[in-house]
Amino acid sequence: MKGSDGMRGYKNSAELIDQIKESYHKFIDEYQGITDGVADERIDQVEKTPREMLSYQVGWINMILSWEKMEEGGGEITTPTPGYKWDQMRELYHDFNVKYGSDGLENEEEELKKVVKELISWVDHMSSDELFKPGERKWATTKAMWPVAKWIRINTISPFTNYSRQVRKWKNYNLRQRA
Repeated sequence: MKGSDGMRGYKNSAELIDQIKESYHKFIDEYQGITDGVADERIDQVEKTPREMLSYQVGWINMILSWEKMEEGGGEITTPTPGYKWDQMRELYHDFNVKYGSDGLENEEEELKKVVKELISWVDHMSSDELFKPGERKWATTKAMWPVAKWIRINTISPFTNYSRQVRKWKNYNLRQRA
């Protein structure tokens, strides 16, 4: 089902959770056979390395969860995150790589698993209005007036889907040429 903005709509939180799980598993399954020794190798055919894609996902999900925790605690929310403006995404992604990618691929995969589980638990406990109605969260209230579900989709499901294809392409050009 497509929404008025052309993005996929969801009937309920269970449907959104199913999509998060499905896209996450397709993404993380692509990491089979990728080791720390090759995870940072760049190829012309793919914009990011496998480690960068993993760091991006860990970073964004952690950021969304932090916005929610700050709002829940009555704190002041800075989006995207303190020290960065929306036009500084390249710098933020570099910092994601340093913060999440420096402890090894296996640890980063575990961190992603942990934050996806936390995200799913949060979504599962949200009301339909909180999830699908615009303006229900201060951090999600922008000029575009996206509901929380759209923020979740564009920062989890969409990149998981895109990056699973990118990792597969990276593997085709990189690992399989070595065999």
